[in-house]
Amino acid sequence: MRLIAHRGFAATAPENTIAAIRSAAEYADAVEFDVRRCGSGELVVIHDETIDRVTGGVGTVADSSLEELKTHTVLESGERVPTLEELLEALPTGIEVNLEIKDLGIAADVLEAIDGVENRVVTTSFLLSELRAIRELDRDQPTGLLVSRRLEMPVTTAVELDCDVIGANYWRCLTTGLVSRAKAVDLEVHAWSLERRLTAKLLEWRGVDCVSADRPIPV
Repeated sequence: MRLIAHRGFAATAPENTIAAIRSAAEYADAVEFDVRRCGSGELVVIHDETIDRVTGGVGTVADSSLEELKTHTVLESGERVPTLEELLEALPTGIEVNLEIKDLGIAADVLEAIDGVENRVVTTSFLLSELRAIRELDRDQPTGLLVSRRLEMPVTTAVELDCDVIGANYWRCLTTGLVSRAKAVDLEVHAWSLERRLTAKLLEWRGVDCVSADRPIPV
């Protein structure tokens, strides 16, 4: 079983930054980060719709230009909100990427950005339309459906979208038949977000392929 550094181990590093991704690569098999479009059009790596929590500024990412975003630091760390291109250029060799698409209408630009990246990149999202767009534009790009609480038939949906991966809350993986149904149709299963090694071992026993955590844990 493989370990994914959620936002670059958000509990121990300034989340979704170049520094976090680089440090996480020493302990994890894969790194996860979130991509949105900012007000001046660039794709930037940030989780929330607003900049308030992460930067201490005020406003939405969609209304903030890249120049404005770069005036802030992430969680008072000195690190800046990176563009997707900046983060991809800084990726350590061999680390796998889980790139979560957070905004509608950015699938084509994400594909353009990751074209030529040597690391394996799985484009994931809760947004079905973005996963559908990825598949229509690139039949070979690995995609992953992230399962919301409201999604009643996640495995069926993932198959209909021609996904390679399905990701769900670890509790859902432990208490429902999602994992067995996913493995029956050859979907790679990712579970989030863990804090304990025992939970990881239970998930491994259930057949989960990757677990996501906010801090390094042995798996």
